[in-house]
Amino acid sequence: MAPRRRRGGRDGSQDGNSSETDAPKNRPPNTAFRQQRMRAWQCVLTPKLIVSIFTVLAAIYLGFGAYLTYLAFTVRDISIDYTDCLKDAPRGKGTKAPIPADNVKSHFSSSALDAHPNLDPKKMSTWHVEERNVTFEWSGVTAPRNICVISFPIPEELPAPVSFYYHLNNFYQNHRRYVNSFNAKQLLGDAVSKDVIDGSTCKPLDLDPRGSGKIIYPCGVVANSMFNDTFSNPYNEQNSTDYVMSNKAGDISWEGLKDLYGETKYSRSDIVPPPNWEAAWPGGYTNDSKLPDLKNWADFQNWMMLAASPDFYKLVRKNEHEAMKAGNYRIEIVDNFNTTVYNGHKSIVLTTITAMGARNIWPGIIFLIVGGICLILDVYFVLSFFIWKPRKLGDPSYLSWNQPSAAQAGST
Repeated sequence: MAPRRRRGGRDGSQDGNSSETDAPKNRPPNTAFRQQRMRAWQCVLTPKLIVSIFTVLAAIYLGFGAYLTYLAFTVRDISIDYTDCLKDAPRGKGTKAPIPADNVKSHFSSSALDAHPNLDPKKMSTWHVEERNVTFEWSGVTAPRNICVISFPIPEELPAPVSFYYHLNNFYQNHRRYVNSFNAKQLLGDAVSKDVIDGSTCKPLDLDPRGSGKIIYPCGVVANSMFNDTFSNPYNEQNSTDYVMSNKAGDISWEGLKDLYGETKYSRSDIVPPPNWEAAWPGGYTNDSKLPDLKNWADFQNWMMLAASPDFYKLVRKNEHEAMKAGNYRIEIVDNFNTTVYNGHKSIVLTTITAMGARNIWPGIIFLIVGGICLILDVYFVLSFFIWKPRKLGDPSYLSWNQPSAAQAGST
């Protein structure tokens, strides 16, 4: 009897003699990789594995959290709020008044405070105001200014490196228009034309608001609002010596920031300083003053590194090599920056530095909380799986992905 022929396809073609060579050309090769038959590891979450995972996580988080907390508590620092110094402190060189205890915060060892009760910062810090001529480092101009003189004790030696910060509260540098209010080419030193600056992102501080038509250099709200209080080196009253701290670019600012700034090509007659820079440049950029050297002005570079939150610190001085001896110190502050107009506060902060930076207990606390949660879950699973409701586990070799494939079964 003749073999039965297959019926033709829809297109009328006959497939009676079809073979593997007649397969569509776009069919993937019959390999384990292309046909998704490669062996893969499947995690079986047995009680022992779960307990082991949480044990390891608890050990890591608790250990790292304890280390971070230890580092935070080894930091020694002092913070003094001098917002109301000009208003509340007595005036005159021979007069002093205690700083309110709420304005002083410090973290020193209890043993040092017990050994030197006369060096307790909260009880022994004082302030007064003097008025005398001051030469501004930025401009070289000498002018009479109010100086807030703060005296404070250090009960124990601060090991190097020692950093000096100012701390601003309730100042928002993260507003969208504020962030964009500068001209990058102008900061690089280019003499950007008046037509480009006028109406740019620097507005409303693009041209002289007094109507002269001159370009503000540097233009924009960011530069105009720069924190312009100046600080002396801490002066040791026992030894009559300064504890010298650097404020040079590269020491207190990132080295790469200098590449964003350059010496200006503007002529003095074409530019005016921002309105809030009047204290350092009274009368504008005259022949008796220096033009701002933005490339080497570290304080300005740090200010232009905008903070994400309204409560921030900026580094102003640093000593990386010499320890700060215990004793009574004095810092003179040329008080120019008014924070009361926006209900803000300003403080000075002297602090030691660890591998994780200045004092911040929250990273360690967060790690300890996560580690504690892992430890609680670990104990719960041990009690649940092995004591309260123990049960015999099935054989994982019977799981579907551990069974031989149909092709392998047929070949055997």
